[in-house]
Amino acid sequence: MNKYFWSILISIISANSWGETPIFLVTPNTKVTSSLVQGQTGTAIYQVLNNSNHTLSNIQVTNLPTGVTQVSNPGPDYCTNLTSLNGPGSLCLIELQINSNISGNLSGGPIISAYNGLFRSQPFIADQLSTQITAGPVGQTCGENIDNFSYELTQPFDSGVIDPATIFSWGPGRNHLLLSPSNPNLTICPTLDLTNTTQIAWMQNRMIAAENFWVTQKLNYCHHHVVDFYTPVTSYGTPRTAIASGGGFCSTSTSLAPSNYGQQIRWNYSGTESETIDNWVNKNRMWYGVDCSDFTSFAYNFAFGIQFNSDTGFQGGQKTDGSQDTVTPNSQDLSTHLLELPNSSDPNSPAGLLVCKDGTVETRTGPTAFCGGLGTDGYFSVFRSPYSTHPIPHPEDITPAMLNLLQPGDLIYLGFAGNDGNNPTSMVTHVVTWTGKHVGNGPNDIPASQIAPESICPNNWQPQTGDWVIIDSHYQGPDYRVFSACFYQNNVWGVRRVIGYMNP
Repeated sequence: MNKYFWSILISIISANSWGETPIFLVTPNTKVTSSLVQGQTGTAIYQVLNNSNHTLSNIQVTNLPTGVTQVSNPGPDYCTNLTSLNGPGSLCLIELQINSNISGNLSGGPIISAYNGLFRSQPFIADQLSTQITAGPVGQTCGENIDNFSYELTQPFDSGVIDPATIFSWGPGRNHLLLSPSNPNLTICPTLDLTNTTQIAWMQNRMIAAENFWVTQKLNYCHHHVVDFYTPVTSYGTPRTAIASGGGFCSTSTSLAPSNYGQQIRWNYSGTESETIDNWVNKNRMWYGVDCSDFTSFAYNFAFGIQFNSDTGFQGGQKTDGSQDTVTPNSQDLSTHLLELPNSSDPNSPAGLLVCKDGTVETRTGPTAFCGGLGTDGYFSVFRSPYSTHPIPHPEDITPAMLNLLQPGDLIYLGFAGNDGNNPTSMVTHVVTWTGKHVGNGPNDIPASQIAPESICPNNWQPQTGDWVIIDSHYQGPDYRVFSACFYQNNVWGVRRVIGYMNP
């Protein structure tokens, strides 16, 4: 070996003595499930960063446990050939697939090595592969597969096609995910038969389970279509921090606001090992995530393969040309009525049907059947008809009895402007998911410890037992939040119901 190689080798050894600075920082993007039944397939996605100050060679994924293999070319942000990690600060994703047809449990790794295994790094212990394998067979009933997303996780999340016009922010579009055709045969579980209350309940529970899966991954708030896309450091010559309004279309908040919330970075981060400020800010973890309507669109695709538009206003029912920014469900007429019925075969469709204030959904059989008729106040909305160009909402129109009529998975669209939630506008700008759950410690409740802060109305987010809970991606990513009056209830533009009205 030449003298130059040995000088690099000595400097690397010095920089990595006693494990103080690992050569590669390996952190989970999507954690594999903690248990699998023999016959199921698990998936783990890791970000690998060249954490050294040197150009490395012979980089490999090594010593994978029995039954674990690296997936080839699952998307544009992934590397099968790890030569892309040669340079200092370079990173990419690797996807690992776990075949549970093995005996015993699975633990350890993945290990990333350089110089033919001379230097090796692996995730912190809490982030290493750790899956308990239980005896099969895999359950075939719908009830046994509410939170089984094994097949969905084996599919690429993105289309692989990057549009140069949107690479600065949203990145590649979503891939249409498919339900498992066999073992378990989840294709028999979803239904459009509204008389089958058991299957409707299954779909509602699965939808909430799908969003909960991504809540637990601790994503950031980013204007991305898919959860495994990260804003490039430099995109078409533009630095990430200068893209659009700054921050690469991702939330750059590194502490909670106001500061007396008492925890740094995200409320549910431990602050240790891979969940540190340094890893969040400097190792690019903050550059993964989805925004509000990209999250709801991705989540329905993840749960059922249901597709609809990820533009917030279009998803809610307003046209994208701005011609309906002043139109609310309760102000429709024959010339301005909102987008027509959803089309599950069209990824640019609106989501489901608008919900009436009596808990039913609108029909489109004629002008008098739109939740009691066009131009009437029959919709689930705080905006009355008629109204001025800048309508004043009537929060009292949303009563506790009406909230009891909402169903898990319903999408609530908001119209508001201003950081304080005041000066509302009828243009749809935000969407959240109704869980049908309350803050509490019961079997169907969400504990107060899992409720995230609310940045826009910081005095109203604190959870109280009995509060309604929604899932919302904003501020610092998808999280459980209370359905507070200030930010949510007072600004309800309308509600759309997807389950039962869009065919998977």
